[in-house]
Amino acid sequence: MKIRYEIDLPASGSTTPSPGLAVRNVVPTDLEGLAGLMLDAYRGTIDSEDEDYEDAVTEVGAFLDGDPLLEHSYIALDGDEVASAVLVSEYDGEPFIGYVMTLPGHKNQRLARHLVRLAMASLGDDGHTRIVLYITQGNTPSERLFASVGARRVDP
Repeated sequence: MKIRYEIDLPASGSTTPSPGLAVRNVVPTDLEGLAGLMLDAYRGTIDSEDEDYEDAVTEVGAFLDGDPLLEHSYIALDGDEVASAVLVSEYDGEPFIGYVMTLPGHKNQRLARHLVRLAMASLGDDGHTRIVLYITQGNTPSERLFASVGARRVDP
């Protein structure tokens, strides 16, 4: 079961210092790197459905072919390796965090939080006032991450 959360965005965003890795906006040519990240990041988690690489390519491709807000989506690189990403799109006319992913070897380094804060700041600077996301019930790491950036659960 997915639970809706919302984050109110500041009118002008501020960000935390970079985590030491190269950070940039997502571009369409990141498809394969993001697919590999998705597969590795979700493997063995509550959101895993035993996908394979082709499934991940299809999923990321659908995101990139949909209504992505690439100017508000971010990727952290460790050399040539995609270490973490936040993918933002539009859903029902509102900014929507669709995916937050971090490689297992880069977890607990606050990369995801940094990228989410960048997305929040970027959206706030662009005039957006709120961002929506859904978290699978029981996904404690995501619940903690989003609580730390001000997300609140919206009961149906």
